[in-house]
Amino acid sequence: MSLGDGHGQGDTGVAGDEVVEGGEPPCMLDLVCEECGRLNDDPELVNCGGCGTPLGRG
Repeated sequence: MSLGDGHGQGDTGVAGDEVVEGGEPPCMLDLVCEECGRLNDDPELVNCGGCGTPLGRG
C-alpha cells in the first residue's frame, strides 16, 4: 500500500474505503506497569506479570 509522495493523489492516508490508523487505543494505558513499563495483556491482572508491582486497579 502506498500513501503517496506528498504531491497529489494518495496523500490522504486512505486506501479505498479503509482509513489507515496505527497504534494501540489509549484505553490500554491502564495496562502499562508504572514501575517497569510492561504492557500487561490481561486486564484482570491485579499485579504486573513482569515485576509483581500492584497495578492500582480493582
